[in-house]
Amino acid sequence: MKLHKTLLTTSAILLSASLSHAVEKADSLSALADKAPANTSLNFRAGRALYEAGHNRKALPYLNRGGNDANPWIALIELEDYNFEAAAARAEKYLASKHDATAPEHSLAEEIIDRAGIGRTMLDRVEKVIVIDSLTVDKESFFRAYSISPTTGTIASPTALPGNMKAARPTTVYVSENGERMLWGQYDKNGNSRIVETNHLADGSWEAPEPIGDDLCLGANANFPFLLSDGMTLYYASDGEGSLGGYDIYVTRNDGDRYLNPQNIGMPYNSPMDDYLLAIDDATGIGWWATDRNLIPGKLTIYMFIPQELRDNYPVDGTPDLIQRARISSIAKTHRQGEDYSKYFEAVRNIMKNASSDTTDGNLMFALPDGRVINRISDLTQPEAAELMREYLSAYDEFTDRKIRLLSLRQKYREGNTSLTDEILSEEAELEQMQTSLRNLANEVISAETGM
Repeated sequence: MKLHKTLLTTSAILLSASLSHAVEKADSLSALADKAPANTSLNFRAGRALYEAGHNRKALPYLNRGGNDANPWIALIELEDYNFEAAAARAEKYLASKHDATAPEHSLAEEIIDRAGIGRTMLDRVEKVIVIDSLTVDKESFFRAYSISPTTGTIASPTALPGNMKAARPTTVYVSENGERMLWGQYDKNGNSRIVETNHLADGSWEAPEPIGDDLCLGANANFPFLLSDGMTLYYASDGEGSLGGYDIYVTRNDGDRYLNPQNIGMPYNSPMDDYLLAIDDATGIGWWATDRNLIPGKLTIYMFIPQELRDNYPVDGTPDLIQRARISSIAKTHRQGEDYSKYFEAVRNIMKNASSDTTDGNLMFALPDGRVINRISDLTQPEAAELMREYLSAYDEFTDRKIRLLSLRQKYREGNTSLTDEILSEEAELEQMQTSLRNLANEVISAETGM
């Protein structure tokens, strides 16, 4: 099962250069297939290439002309559209036909049948989640969009790890409020990601990373951990047995001795694609999770939601748009009539403002690859690095101000001012460019200080 789950999420993990190559290959094959609509093999290859380049809708006409081998790929698209019955039927049709049982399509069809069954079960328990906003962000640094309170902890990149501690790629690092505990994904001897932990010792050193529980991997990968403020409840992602997509979000709790059997939290959090890094900020009452269900190349969608103490599911028979609610096709439809959510946006704005003030000299935390953490500009040893850091901090403050402005625009849009659409899109594009500039500036600081 793991082999094909890796294959099915290929389009979600390609780097930009590889994605560009995949798009070029797909365009070339589809152009040839357009000239030969009766060529089954060519149309199959064109449809598969288009799918792997992230163009599912464009892939369908070619796959429909691609013969029997294309059936599992059509079933896969049906699965991603939440058409679980149709996906299973198409996969079963392929398995019942005469085909090469050693071909990858055979295993793919078997997996689709399993996943369709999981999907049908999940549709029976779709939680009524109030989603207050969504953000489309770069996949490479998506976690930076999570505006959570310092009392909740910190979500960081692997560069925050002390010393030469290794990390899976990709992963995120959860750092506790006091900075004394870190959890992240690290490869095991078999090349699978597992969640490990390190603690800060009294002598100032860090203990060697230790796995927190091999059972969390569910036979494959465990990654993207987030620990609630109770110190016991862990949310994380796994693509092992029982997951609907590649990565699904799971929850487990520590009983004081070990982490208990993890539970898949179901829909709408999980989808036929990758879903991960669910974080809940107890101070603001806002939750966050990331997903690539919207299939935007190089991007992820982050949903902000209001966690509920008790799970309340939509009635299966009394919800005609159940699939749309499972997909979160409309954020507005998740809201309760007449309820005001402005206090949540104000809480996020305050966190952003505080984060901006915390980057001033004496309060910043800038991790270097050599293990040092820069807390003030004077900690830098190279004059060029110090000057670049001043430029970085100034750009970061401006970036934060623009994020706050975008949040205000989004709230006004949610309240009914749809004339702000163009302004919001323009602001999002500007922020994307500013984020790229910030990454480049950070790399320049590192290069000037360390020579790396």
